[in-house]
Amino acid sequence: MDFSIVSLAAAALGLLLALVLALTIPHVPESQGTGYWAAAFIPLGVGSALISQGEQLPALWLLLREPLLLLGYALLLIGLRQYLRLERPWALAGAVLFSGLVLSAVFVAVVPSPEARLAIRTGGIAILMGAMVWTLHRVGGGVLAEVRWFLQGACGLIAVLAVLRLLGLAWLAVGAEMAESVRTAGIQLASMVTTLCVLAVICGLTLLMTARMNEALLQLTIRDPLTGVFNRRGLDDAMATVLAFARRVGRPVALLVCDIDHFKRVNDTFGHAQGDAVLRDFARLLVEHVPEADLVGRLGGEEFAVVLPGADGSQALREAERLRAVVAAHGFSVQGQRLPLTASFGVASAPGAQASWAELIARADAALYDAKAQGRNRCVLAPSALAVGPRTEPAVLVAGG
Repeated sequence: MDFSIVSLAAAALGLLLALVLALTIPHVPESQGTGYWAAAFIPLGVGSALISQGEQLPALWLLLREPLLLLGYALLLIGLRQYLRLERPWALAGAVLFSGLVLSAVFVAVVPSPEARLAIRTGGIAILMGAMVWTLHRVGGGVLAEVRWFLQGACGLIAVLAVLRLLGLAWLAVGAEMAESVRTAGIQLASMVTTLCVLAVICGLTLLMTARMNEALLQLTIRDPLTGVFNRRGLDDAMATVLAFARRVGRPVALLVCDIDHFKRVNDTFGHAQGDAVLRDFARLLVEHVPEADLVGRLGGEEFAVVLPGADGSQALREAERLRAVVAAHGFSVQGQRLPLTASFGVASAPGAQASWAELIARADAALYDAKAQGRNRCVLAPSALAVGPRTEPAVLVAGG
C-alpha cells in the first residue's frame, strides 16, 4: 500500500471537514473556541501533505513541517479548553511550538537529522494530545459522556502512537538493527493511523458540539426560562422517576405548593420587570434552602412546587415552615429598596404505594387555598388521601409568626 497517497487523501479530507466545521460554527450557540478547531486543520492538512513527500523537500519546508503539525494540535487543545470555559493553555502550547521551531531549525540547518525531527514531532504530539485527554475528563455525563469517551479514545491513541514511535527511535539510537524497509513502513503506518485518528477527533468535536446543543435544547424544554427551575413538563418527567422509586422501595413522597402573598401588588406597583426579579429571587431562595435531592419547579405565575422524596406529612410540614420563615426573613430588593414579602404553603404527602402526581398536586393546591383563606403567611397540611372529605373539612394548620 502506498501510504503517501493515503496520507494525502486524509489531509484533503481533513481540510474539507474543517471547511464544513467553519460553515457550521456561525449557526451553533455557545461555540466559543470552535474557530480554533476549524483553523487547526489547515496546518494539520498542510503538515500531513508535507510528511507524505518524505525528505524530498526544500529546507524551509522541512524546517516548518514539524512546527506546522504541532500548531494544529495546539489549536485543537486551545479550542477545546475555551469551549469548556477553562483557562487556555498558552504557556504549554507556546513552549511546545517554540521548542519545535528551534529544534527543527537545528536539525535541518546545523545537524541534519530526519530521526531527530521525527522525535520532535512525536514528542510534541504526545504532550498536546495527553493534555487533550486530561482536559476531556471535564466534559459532563449523560450523552456527553459517550462523546467524551470517543474523543479520549482517539486523542489517547494518537498520544500512544507518538510514544511508541519515540520508543522505536530510541531503540534505533542504541544500535538495534532493523531493515530499512521495515523501519520506513512502520513510520509510515503510524503516521497514517495518526492522520486517521485526527479525522476521528474532528468528527468527535463535531459530535461534542451537537450533543451539547441537544442538551441545551432539552434544558429549554424542561426548565423555566425566567427562574431556571423545572417547569411543569420538567416536574412531570422528574416525578415519574420519583414516584416509581417510591413505589418500589415503599417510601412516602411529599409535595409543597407555595406562592408569594399579594404578588399582584408587586406587579401593579413596580411593574412586571421588577415582579420577574422577585420571582427569580424567590426561586433562588427555594433552591438554596432545600436539600440537593429535592426538586424545585415553577407551576405557573408565582406558584412554585417543592418535591420531598421520602418525607411524610409531619416532616414535610416542618420543612414548609422552615422555608416560610426563610422567605419572611428575606428582604427582596425592588428598585433599590428592601421589600418584605411572605409566602403561603400547601403541603400534601402520600405513602409510596398510593402516591399519585395528580392527586398530590390537587391536595397541595387545596391546602394552599386554605392557607390563603386563613390569612396567608402560613403552612397548611392537607388531610391524608384516605381521609379527604368535603372542602369544608379543616386542614392541619401551622400559623406563621
